[in-house]
Amino acid sequence: MTKNIFYGIIIFISLVLLVWFQLKDPNMGSKMSNLISSANAKNIDIFKGMELYTKNCASCHMGNLAGHEEWNKSLDEDGHRRAPPLNGTGHTWHHSPEYLFQVTKYGFKKTIPDYEGKMLGNDTLSDDDVWSILEFIKSTWPEEILKKYNSHFKN
Repeated sequence: MTKNIFYGIIIFISLVLLVWFQLKDPNMGSKMSNLISSANAKNIDIFKGMELYTKNCASCHMGNLAGHEEWNKSLDEDGHRRAPPLNGTGHTWHHSPEYLFQVTKYGFKKTIPDYEGKMLGNDTLSDDDVWSILEFIKSTWPEEILKKYNSHFKN
């Protein structure tokens, strides 16, 4: 399968999920506005974040943000941890916005110099691009998880 077809499928699945979330919760637009206004960047765009997620993150964390199905049960063939879910079912929402930013942009290499895993970050992305990805990810979390997150990590 060519890269363009793969990215097209991922974008299509992401759009279907976004529409599904909107139908599931008609107040999604106002929740997205609240997410955007609380972000630590100047130009946040959730739809751009979705596109950037698809290009930079979905190959490991999956288009539906579910991560590898055995993310917490086994290591990959190279002995590394598998990609965790980012959709609110894993531990991502336990981490501060700043930590999530650092890991997304720089991977673990910045904080763990001898890190040999696969989460190397995306340091070619602008800060606003990284915040856009994070806001897209948070926009998919269940409302209960998002409320807990926002109350714990107040801006």
